[in-house]
Amino acid sequence: MRITDGQRQLLDSLICERLSSNEAHLRMVDNFCNGRNGSLEHTLKNEAYAEDEDGNIAFYLIKDADKHILFYFSIKCGMLYDRFGEGEKLRKINELFRFLVELEQDPSSTEEDRKTIDSILENIRTRKGLVKKDLSKISHIKKSQVIEDFEKESEDNLKRVGKTFAGIEIVHFCANDDCRPLWEKFNIQQKLGAVVFWHFLIPKICELRKIAGCEYLFLFAADLTPDELLVNYYRANLGFKDSNEYGTAIPLYDYACKFMYQELKDIEERREAFYADFNPDEEAIE
Repeated sequence: MRITDGQRQLLDSLICERLSSNEAHLRMVDNFCNGRNGSLEHTLKNEAYAEDEDGNIAFYLIKDADKHILFYFSIKCGMLYDRFGEGEKLRKINELFRFLVELEQDPSSTEEDRKTIDSILENIRTRKGLVKKDLSKISHIKKSQVIEDFEKESEDNLKRVGKTFAGIEIVHFCANDDCRPLWEKFNIQQKLGAVVFWHFLIPKICELRKIAGCEYLFLFAADLTPDELLVNYYRANLGFKDSNEYGTAIPLYDYACKFMYQELKDIEERREAFYADFNPDEEAIE
């Protein structure tokens, strides 16, 4: 059933604002919390404002009328190509990622180690790259065969591929756990993430496409659960696919994540379809 006028007014009462457009945001983000992925919370509180101000990554906050931050997302330009297949290198980098995650959760790791690991993963995720001297700061890491194997890997500075495609990457997509009750008071059946995606993020993409060519939207789903809850959520609610038809330059952090993408040629029609099927049919409820 189509979205009602009242529900549309509720969604329009939310504010989508660029992070660096208001210095007050520097204080407001201190109340942001996400228990599933601490690195996303850390990024918003520590690096995001400067990144947004410099124009490296565009960060957006979703706020209610009382200026509570319900959600944030970030986007940046990227590129896809027809396919990739470096199996052995993928395996080694996947092992390194999992090693870093396990090391971060290891009780014997110091608080300083955890902060360093968290910073390394986020720097790589946002394309700042991996610096070997940063790895050496972590005491446990020097004894790891995983690290030694990775350092032996050589990489070409230039990768030759087939056809390329212009794209936009969703770098961060994260809800504020402390503000979920505020969203529940709206009494809307749709999940907050789906609303943010279709009502706020996609219009930004449509505006961008008016001035620059852009064929695909993509992301890296950080989902290590056996049943792929997050991946399935992106498929069912946001329209992403995870086939290996296309590839992209993958940051180290995301080698253990699932690459997902969708075409943008009919994105406005699919956005309208989201509104058209916004509420469960009354017959289905019965």
